Amino acid sequence: MNFKQLEAFYWLSQIGNYRKTADRLGLTQPAVSARIQALETHLGKTLIDREAPEFRLTDQGVEVSEFALSFLNLQEAMTARLQDKKKRRISVGLVGMAAFTWGALLRERVQTEYPDMLLDIYSGSDLQLSKFVDAGTLDIAFTASGDRVATTDFAVTYQVGWVARPDLIVGQTFPMTPDSLRDLPLVLYPKSSPLFNPVAKIIDEMSSRSAPRHFGNSLATICEMVRSGYGASALALAALEREIAAGHLVEIPVTEPVEPLNVACTYTNRARSKQVRDVLDLSRTVAQDWCRTNSRYSSFSHLP
Repeated sequence: MNFKQLEAFYWLSQIGNYRKTADRLGLTQPAVSARIQALETHLGKTLIDREAPEFRLTDQGVEVSEFALSFLNLQEAMTARLQDKKKRRISVGLVGMAAFTWGALLRERVQTEYPDMLLDIYSGSDLQLSKFVDAGTLDIAFTASGDRVATTDFAVTYQVGWVARPDLIVGQTFPMTPDSLRDLPLVLYPKSSPLFNPVAKIIDEMSSRSAPRHFGNSLATICEMVRSGYGASALALAALEREIAAGHLVEIPVTEPVEPLNVACTYTNRARSKQVRDVLDLSRTVAQDWCRTNSRYSSFSHLP
């Protein structure tokens, strides 16, 4: 098994057509077929259902396609590092709230203090960032779940609360109970989010409900859905602080609060300790500065 076989299989799994895959890779169609067959022989598994009327992967093929993507990401990261003679390109993963708040300040400070450093920002959910970590794409990751890196000494805490457009909660009695919240149309995070279980537990999401449930796959999407009136949502309020202050959205008083969201560094590339330390030092400074001027819904913590 080699990278060329995995590359051919990954793109075939995405495109679903041998000829187009060959064009994508600059190969002939027989060459693509040969690489796929060699991969199947090596693994001892059939990856493509050749009896299906249309292109379709077997169950094993779906699994191998996911692994192939990780291998290809790892190869790309390794190649980029080896080609970067100064080794000053740093990839930082920021969970949505960090990217929304102090991430932009970090980018600006790195540009000012380390002009020869190229900072690549990856923003996504904890699950998405963990996949980038597994693929070797990131040097640093700040997430809301997972074990904190022992050598880091700070975290940012974001207050989580219920928020909605004023017209959505007209006539409600405050503070709202979990039962009354459950009767509202709600915008929820996907089950992979660290916020899903705490919120689902409070509103007893497994019970019967009379209102719609909507789901967003990112903080930005959920914020926009709340602005558009899809429903109420429990999220880190700093993301919508301006709208709340302007009265376009309302923070809903509740009888049972949601636990805050703690964002800390949960991964560092130990092979690049000097560059990572430089970025971590700046991250600490800018996160503290941001929290100092945006203290309504967030706070900075020094950790032992």
